[in-house]
Parts: sequence; C-alpha cells; structure tokens
Amino acid sequence: MRTEPAWARKSRWALLILAAGLAIVLLGLDRYAAFAHRPGADSKAVIIYTTAWCPYCAKLRTSLTASGVPYVEHDVEKSLQGQLGFWTLRGRGVPVSAIGPKVIYGYDVARIAFALRDLGYSFIPVSDQKPASKPETGATSSPVGGSK
Repeated sequence: MRTEPAWARKSRWALLILAAGLAIVLLGLDRYAAFAHRPGADSKAVIIYTTAWCPYCAKLRTSLTASGVPYVEHDVEKSLQGQLGFWTLRGRGVPVSAIGPKVIYGYDVARIAFALRDLGYSFIPVSDQKPASKPETGATSSPVGGSK
C-alpha cells in the first residue's frame, strides 16, 4: 500500500480549513446583507441601487429629487453596501428601488408612484423630452428654397 507524503496531507488540511473559513465569511456576509438591505413590512425608507452610467438611474434620481422624496442611494459598482443590497434583493439590472416594504426593479414609473403614494409622497417623473434649443446669438433661420 502506498502512503502519501506528509506535505500533501498538511496541504489538504490547510485547503479544507481555508475553504471552511471562506464559507463562514460568505455566510456571514449573506446574513448581514439580508438584515441590512431587505426592507421590513413596516419600512418607511426609500433606498435606490444604481450605477453612474445608467440613464434610467439618472431619471430616477432626478425624479425623486424633484418630488422632494428623501432617499439613500447605493452605487452597485463602487460600494460594498451597494453590491450586498443588489445581491440581497436579487437585482438583475439597475435601478432597483426599495420603497417602503416594496422592491421595484427598473424604472417602472407606475409602480414607483404607487409605492411612494403608500408612504405619503407624490411622484413627479422626469419628462423624456428635451427643451427646444434656441438659435445661437446672431443666427437666423430661413425657409429652404427662398422666402414667399
């Protein structure tokens, strides 16, 4: 019968202990994230999970500010809190909003307005239209093909 060297046995035990330690750390992070980021049934907070580059996240930020709704924002790419919250709420895309006890995925204006109304806020969504641009100073416009 062939026996393995002592260094191999020690390496196997070290890897087993390392894997068990990592599993305990991940379980602790999961439980912390569930406690800290999953809204309770009596929650009154408005928390949004966003990114800097997302146009819908920018619309949500602007709309909440215009509506006078106090909110907490977590960037899912730049902060551990954002990543943990996004993971806990099972986000697949941004924005993800925890409005009171409700979790809303995406920029769903009707669902956001309904959830905010339950908290006593009115929601004013940002218009998708840009204001008409004015001609620069000294610029004139004339119809194509001459004037009548």
